[in-house]
Amino acid sequence: MSRIAGYVLAGVVHLLAPAFLGTGVYLITRLNVPGVLFGLVALDFAWLLRPRPAPFPASAVPLPRSDAPHLYALVDRIGAELGAPRTDLIVISGAVNASFRTYGWRRSRMVEIGYPLWLILGPQERVALLAHEMAHSRNGDAQHGLVVGSALHSLHRLCLATGFAWQPGDGMSALVTACLHTVLNVPARFLIFVLERLLYRSSQLAEHRADEMEAQVAGAAAAASLLDALTTRAPSADRFLRSSAVAVGTWDLWTALRTHVDDLPEAERERRRAAARLERTRVDTAHPPTHVRMGRVLALPYPEPRVPATGMEQIAAELHKAAVRVAQSLRENAQSALYQ
Repeated sequence: MSRIAGYVLAGVVHLLAPAFLGTGVYLITRLNVPGVLFGLVALDFAWLLRPRPAPFPASAVPLPRSDAPHLYALVDRIGAELGAPRTDLIVISGAVNASFRTYGWRRSRMVEIGYPLWLILGPQERVALLAHEMAHSRNGDAQHGLVVGSALHSLHRLCLATGFAWQPGDGMSALVTACLHTVLNVPARFLIFVLERLLYRSSQLAEHRADEMEAQVAGAAAAASLLDALTTRAPSADRFLRSSAVAVGTWDLWTALRTHVDDLPEAERERRRAAARLERTRVDTAHPPTHVRMGRVLALPYPEPRVPATGMEQIAAELHKAAVRVAQSLRENAQSALYQ
């Protein structure tokens, strides 16, 4: 029932833009000063809430098939085992994460690989990572679907556009505009909260399904090891990039990152595992606690991988140029942050 309610609410969100548009046009045609002013505000809200496709990630480096045949061959083998649709594009980013998404009006299918995360994983863990993200194309997760996913995307974009950004010196007109935007920001955040709560159970089950599909492809041991890496190794990588991206050279960044993570003492890794169990740490609110996911994965009857990790040396060579560009982008962003 909550899943149906989530779809209904997403439909209401999609109707807000034409509702504001119609209201704005009506008020402006009344040809009086208050009507024109409020009509323009309504048209502004309609523009902010307009349906739009998910954009291509600005900081990611596209990797076409011609530049990475071995990586695409691996992704295609994983997709065939999952019964997932063919991946249109792979992109490399500086995130300590990975994702599957669609972008553009044609809803092209894209796998985003965060190179820092990829670098600190073992070969079979990388297969598990790709399998888990690609499983989101067919695990029934409403938040990745067209109706709910696009509604959440519009609301998140609306929150970004309507945040209170006025500063002293911007003038009274800018203050009035910022206040009007804030009026829409609060209900937009509320709608996001309600949508996510309505789909909470559905999202949890979808993550468990993605974990099971991942284990079928990569093996249960690799799937569990990947989840362990998110608890132990990934936080170290994230902190290293935040603190040291400026201090080391472009390609040395990846060598230094790998060394930093490899040097993490086993006692510290065990401490993080215990803390994660105690605090019920999770990737985000859409995911079940990571230690719960690990327990379920280890209980699955998939001891052997269907897709072994082959060709990793060739894949590393294919990723080299993109990795250099990602490192440059991370350093430039870190340098810019120093002057803000």
